[in-house]
Amino acid sequence: MQDEDGYITLNIKTRKPALTSVEPASSSLWRVMALILLVLCIGMVVGLVALGIMSVTQQNYLQIENKNLSGILQQLLANQFCQDLMKPSEQKDSFSHKDSPCDKNWRHYEGNCYGFFRHNLTWEESKQYCANMNATLLKIASQSILEYIKSRTGLIRWVGLSRQNSNKVWKWEDGSVPSKNMFDLSENARENMNCAYFHSGKIHPSFCKNKHYLMCERKAGMAKVDKLL
Repeated sequence: MQDEDGYITLNIKTRKPALTSVEPASSSLWRVMALILLVLCIGMVVGLVALGIMSVTQQNYLQIENKNLSGILQQLLANQFCQDLMKPSEQKDSFSHKDSPCDKNWRHYEGNCYGFFRHNLTWEESKQYCANMNATLLKIASQSILEYIKSRTGLIRWVGLSRQNSNKVWKWEDGSVPSKNMFDLSENARENMNCAYFHSGKIHPSFCKNKHYLMCERKAGMAKVDKLL
């Protein structure tokens, strides 16, 4: 364009440089990174929750196991305690037996030792059996002995009571006569029933050749051991 002086005026407009379009790409990258971080955070939270649940479950399991072990331990301790309680009593029994004036398998009562034997023998065999142990067939000389023997056995057992024949009186082995207020054998005794046995608190006549169990007695301190059945 030419002005009045003949100069040409150039009409040059300043153009702003075009900006590079980078904002959309940068924004997408940040979104991806934020999404990744979010996923990681969620994963960490889920992992922590899972660990917490596993920890609680493990604690509950351990508590149950501890209770079971505690119960077993308490039972074992209780059993051991009972055994410890039994041992002194067993030792006490053994010591009391050592201090007893009667041998093993014999029972002490009112200064005498009593043996209750399950051997099927005749009256004479039973008498000899007791004699071999420095004892005699049992004599029931008092009501207290009667009650004691009654409480100790319910079986038929020979006692040391006999007579020479049907016309003779009943006598114990030491020659004494039984008390009339305790026993009366004459009414029930038939001919040749010349030996007596004890059963259910009473004395009964019997044939001497019959076989029954027996009871022996001896003074306390006369030691001779035999098997008690």
